Formats: sequence, structure tokens, C-alpha cells
Amino acid sequence: MKQLIFTILVAIFSTTTYAQSDAEISKMFRTSVIQKQDFSKIDNYVLSLKIGKNVTEKEMVELITKKSTTKLEKGRAIFIWITDNIAYDTSYKITTPEEGLKKGKGVCQAYSELFKIFGELAGLEVAVISGDSKQYFYKKPSDLESGGHAWNAFKSDDGKWILLDATWGAGYVNNRKFTKNFTDYWFNPSPEIYVFSHFPEESKWQLLDNNISRDEFLKIPPITPKFEDWGLVSKELLKYFLSSKHNGFPDFFSVNFDWKIVKMPIAAELKKGNTYEFIFEIDEKEEIAIFLNDKHYKAEKIGNRHTINFIPDKKGTAMLTIKQKGGQYAGVLKYIVK
Repeated sequence: MKQLIFTILVAIFSTTTYAQSDAEISKMFRTSVIQKQDFSKIDNYVLSLKIGKNVTEKEMVELITKKSTTKLEKGRAIFIWITDNIAYDTSYKITTPEEGLKKGKGVCQAYSELFKIFGELAGLEVAVISGDSKQYFYKKPSDLESGGHAWNAFKSDDGKWILLDATWGAGYVNNRKFTKNFTDYWFNPSPEIYVFSHFPEESKWQLLDNNISRDEFLKIPPITPKFEDWGLVSKELLKYFLSSKHNGFPDFFSVNFDWKIVKMPIAAELKKGNTYEFIFEIDEKEEIAIFLNDKHYKAEKIGNRHTINFIPDKKGTAMLTIKQKGGQYAGVLKYIVK
């Protein structure tokens, strides 16, 4: 089973044009920041560990969770250790946690079952979940990952189930080569954003108030949980994309930066002559611009707020780009103008 981290989100599922109202658009953007627990002390401790070979699994887990007091912290510590120490097996042969631990690599089944073993040794209630997953290239059902995928959930102190994908959190595969690249947002994303990319065989593991069908899962685009961190409201996004009137999500190219999305078109396709407002909050030293064919639309800046009122006058590909200090413009969001 090939595992790829989401570096590009590709989502053009329908040619139907859907004009979003201002009210619909405003619901999709968060006015407050998501408050997340700071795990830096636990992360740094786990990453500094040097565990010898002559220790039992129980002793390993005791060391890994030594600085953790809650179930959430224990799950986080184990997630960090596995993503740091287990590489993806590009031969697709190592499926058991025992062999994965011994050789330091494995496929998703090895990752998820190792998390279950370590979690239970730490006193956690852990589930291994199997189902379908969408990679960045997903456009149609035949693009689903061959053989399915496996991930985990564990129960925190308050009884809430926490979703995670240690395989995708560890890195990505390109041309049968694994690149280690820790991705934090695959630990404890909301169920509403997780279901864009993960569909469990047992519907109870959707963890949604209202479960979606497999047909609905195949219809919605594979949006990464990073957009939730950046300011989009996952419940409203899911509601929107479950409608029959969307044309997908804009393609997304992964760049090493963080920003707050205040406003942007959610639709993958824009209409020539219409006005679209893009508002982002990012370091005032950065530059944001949209390129459409041979035209360049630069953002106006007031402090850390960057705004572009974009009126495309030609059909083509509109690329929203960011130039970081001392660098060049890099593509972030791609729209099709029709």
C-alpha cells in the first residue's frame, strides 16, 4: 500500500458552477483560533530518547511515556516516537508490528498495530481502523489507494476518541522512496475534516454526529486537516461539499509556512469577470500575489493582513503564490478560471 503525505490537493469533481453567497462563505472561516494543547515538552523529550536494543516493549513504553500524565499525552508521546523511528516500507512486505519494530520500517498495518500494542501497554484503549483513504491525486473512485489503509483511534481521559494516522504523520513516498517528514496535523484532527480523506469500514469510526455514505465520501475532495488549522471551519466545509452543487476544492501545493485564512474562494473553478476577495494574515514581510496567464495581481498590505480583490479577465489557470523573505514566489493555491 503506497503512502503519500498530502502535498497537493487535487479536487475537480463536477463542472457544475455554484455561486456561494456571502453568508455561506462567512460560515466557512473561523473568527477565533483553535486552541490546541502544547505538546512541545513531551515531543522534545521523546525525540531526545536513546533506547537500547535490550529492553522489553513494556520498558520502551514506560520510557516513551515517562513525562506524560494524561491519556492524551501518552497517545501523543507514542505517536511521536513511532513517526520518528519507523520508516515506511517501500517494498510493501513488512506488515507486522514485531517485524516493523525490529527493522524500523513497515506499511500502514505495522504502524497502526504497533501503536495499538504500545498504547495498550501504556493503559490506553486503542482501536485499529481499516478503510479507504484518498491521496493527493484523488479524482475518481479508481484512484483510491489499492488494498485500503489502516489508522488508529484511542480514548482520552474524558472519554473522547482521538483519531490519528502515524503512517501519514511519519513522511511520504515518492517514486518508491520514503522521505521522513513529520506532519503534526495527522494527530487529533476533527472527525469532520478527517472524513475528507479517511473512510472506515465500520461507520462508527467516522465519529460524526451524522455519518456519511461511501458514495458521499467518494464525492468530497481530499482536504488536508492543515486547512482546519489555518482557519477553515470543518463542519461547514463538510456540509458544503456534501451538497450537489460544488465543483471541488482548489488544488493546494504544500509550502513551509503558516498563515490564517480570513477569506478565499472555496470553489475550484472561478468565473471570468466576477470579483473574488482573498484575505490572509501572515508576516508582513511576506508577499502574496495571484498570477493569471501574463498578469500579476499583488496583495495590498495593512500590517499583517494581505488582501487581493481579484477580477479575472481571461480564462486560464490562476495561481495564488507567496514569496517569503529572501525567496521567490511559490504556488500555494491553484484555481481554474472559466
